[in-house]
Amino acid sequence: MTSIFEPYLPAFNGQVDLKKAYGWSLMQIQVFMIEVIDEPSTYGVDMRVVSELKQIRTDIIDLTEKGSRYQSEAPPPQAILRKVNPAPSYYDDISSLMLDAKTYGGLPYWSLFDLLGRFLSLTGPAPQGATQDNFYLPLTLMYTNWSQKMAPRAPWVYSCVWAEEEDKQSRFHMGASLGGYRIPDGEPNGWCRALQRARFDVLHDERIQTAGIRFEDTPLTGRTGNPIPFGNCAETYPLVNILRNRAPSEEVFGLAVMLDALPRTGEYDHEQAMSTMIRPCANCQRVITTWGGEVENFIIRNYPEGYFLGGEWSPAPSSERASDMSIDLSTGAKRPAPADDIAEPEAKRAKGWRPEVPKKPSHLAMGKGRQQ
Repeated sequence: MTSIFEPYLPAFNGQVDLKKAYGWSLMQIQVFMIEVIDEPSTYGVDMRVVSELKQIRTDIIDLTEKGSRYQSEAPPPQAILRKVNPAPSYYDDISSLMLDAKTYGGLPYWSLFDLLGRFLSLTGPAPQGATQDNFYLPLTLMYTNWSQKMAPRAPWVYSCVWAEEEDKQSRFHMGASLGGYRIPDGEPNGWCRALQRARFDVLHDERIQTAGIRFEDTPLTGRTGNPIPFGNCAETYPLVNILRNRAPSEEVFGLAVMLDALPRTGEYDHEQAMSTMIRPCANCQRVITTWGGEVENFIIRNYPEGYFLGGEWSPAPSSERASDMSIDLSTGAKRPAPADDIAEPEAKRAKGWRPEVPKKPSHLAMGKGRQQ
């Protein structure tokens, strides 16, 4: 199949070729992060965010597999900012760990992968003429591949959400689904539930409350029949940063890609890039509409005559713009359950309501999280 798309735009003030950067080593990634802080004008960085970028970089390095906070914080080792819980309770399913989050942009961050997404997002904005195909998709794939190289058990889904406004450079934000953590030996689901609850709290605001969206009340269930809470998805931080606070003149779009669909050679063509893309789940659709977004703007668009969607062949939409498309979201390929994002041991015992413990998805068998 022949690609019909224009070449990818370089990122960060024209300094980074996204296809080449996709295959960078961990050392190259770390050098890039240092250069962004030391030479912000070269990369088009707003001087007002340099100090924040410096602190985020420290957090990221500390949470990489050989970093101090990955290894030496409360065991087991993981890519989560954490500390010992002084009052754990096995009976009440309260973990021996608790979050030690950092606040950036008014939001708590504690996962290496969301911190990396914020670092790259602050290094924006997007270049003039950026579109889903020539910029945001290759940017998100680069972010996804970088995440794999930083720590084990990387998330399986990654998202980029951006706001377009006439005659202005678009702003964007990237994030990942829940991943990178380990449940302490001998514990049930307490740590997993604490992380999921913390992600829901990032979403929670007056409109979410008014819409009746609750942590324990979700239309999705996982393989074992347990509920998949709101906030697990990769769109969580991107939607909060872009859609929730959008200006009336901005139109918001987004995409999500799946890790398991990526080529592992460090090279890909545009058709392979498109095959990684997945649709928003029922939870994300509800959050998008609650905050005044258009779900159609998060549906894959601009395809040639036929395209792969997460491993399943689908007919091409008749129109390029998502807002003009008539799409049945209940059919076609869907993402795996958000709680299927990483492999974790089965819970040994938990009291009361229990969230789904994440497991590795199969991108060739979509829809593991069924809608009730």
